[in-house]
Amino acid sequence: MMKDKRIFLLVLALMVLGWGVAFCIYFDIKNEDQYYGKIYHRQAPRFVLTGHQGDKVRLDQFQDKIVLIAWGYTNCPDICPLTLANLKAVMESLGQDAKDVQVLFITIDPERDTQERMNSYVPYFHEDFIGLTGSQKEIEEIADDYGVTVVKHPAVYGRGRFDTWDRYLMTHTNTVHLVDRDGRLFLTYPHYKHNPQEMAKDIKKLLQD
Repeated sequence: MMKDKRIFLLVLALMVLGWGVAFCIYFDIKNEDQYYGKIYHRQAPRFVLTGHQGDKVRLDQFQDKIVLIAWGYTNCPDICPLTLANLKAVMESLGQDAKDVQVLFITIDPERDTQERMNSYVPYFHEDFIGLTGSQKEIEEIADDYGVTVVKHPAVYGRGRFDTWDRYLMTHTNTVHLVDRDGRLFLTYPHYKHNPQEMAKDIKKLLQD
């Protein structure tokens, strides 16, 4: 009789566990379906870098806002300006809610992207965007914290033998990271998810929570 009771309790426990797992899976799938971006769920790595106006900028100073972090460099011939143009379109799609969003553009090429260079480049796309630079070590550490891969290509087609300007290109992970108002790295937008209207919808949902 005692053995039968133990078997019954074991089966009951397994059933409860199974329903619990099924509920969690269902909840996660339902939660993911609510957003266009990819759910990430982790605390956003903090950082302090130099803003394009020369001041120190900390991630945690924007705790009252949704933060979009983009990566690139000012000599980028195509992807980086397109990403910034898309983020400008996100801000336009947000309308009045744009005041609750901050876009940060972190250079992956601090060797050339000085504060002065960033100051002449980033505001061209949007006056409220902030360009960030720092030492090579700082940028490498922050990129690593966010899972951003950076590769420098020193040889460029068409470079002359007597050309002293470092005309190199950079390859990097083109993901936009969204940090919510609780300081969580909540959503990521890989290059194939840079749809301004859909990104704006995600942001509006988060601002309403």
